[in-house]
Amino acid sequence: MPVYKDILTFYEKIVTKQADIRPSIEIPSFELEGELKNLQTKEGFPLINKEDFILDIPSSIILFEYLCEIGKNTTGKMEADIHAIEQSMRNGTIELEELIKRHFDDDYLDKITGELDLNKALLKFLIHASIKPSINVNVDRLRDRLDLKLWNKGYCPVCGLLPQMSELRGEGQRYFMCSFCSFKWQGDRIMCPFCENRDHQTLQYFYAEGNETHRIDVCNQCKQYIKTIDTRKIDYEPDLNLEDITSLHLDILTSQKGFKRPVPTPWGP
Repeated sequence: MPVYKDILTFYEKIVTKQADIRPSIEIPSFELEGELKNLQTKEGFPLINKEDFILDIPSSIILFEYLCEIGKNTTGKMEADIHAIEQSMRNGTIELEELIKRHFDDDYLDKITGELDLNKALLKFLIHASIKPSINVNVDRLRDRLDLKLWNKGYCPVCGLLPQMSELRGEGQRYFMCSFCSFKWQGDRIMCPFCENRDHQTLQYFYAEGNETHRIDVCNQCKQYIKTIDTRKIDYEPDLNLEDITSLHLDILTSQKGFKRPVPTPWGP
């Protein structure tokens, strides 16, 4: 599909620019109280909150502006939506640095996108993609402070956010990838990560016809779903963000069955 190709090209340019910016990221180290954080992890609390990530604001601004430029050449709808965002910044209605600093404030984003009639999903994506290099640096510094032996939650042990995708490895172990910081952790194979339902009679999965590499895991209790890739059936290391884009047809199919995805993307149904 032509739209798939355009979105994939957009994503490839994003990843390349993020990698280019990564070495220039300058952020101070975290100060965490070891005993307190160990207790939090054991009690089922994430290591930090979404707003605790330390950001390199100048590099995030550069990346945001770059993403707007390449996004306008992706699809006609994205071009129109980005023009509206840029117009709001030009006339001073919204301020880019504040947008980035308040990336975690859903009420603020709801308010400005509602009042200005902006595409909320796209704006959140642009902000998140802009701060992703900073987030990655944070996660690299924090991963050694995690004790995951007792972690069996459906949300991220680093930041507490919901998973975007899951994957099956090895002997069938299931790993979730955080929708915000991209940290991966092992979780129960038979579990809805969103409501933590473990009743196998209300948990199902299905494939698109002719493709058993990608599947949809649905929960009949909360009516939500997550996409899963079986890495045992492929001969490459998957980029789950890329796999998410190439399996958009599964989102359409599942939404038609009445299930919702709690972690939306700007190009999903």
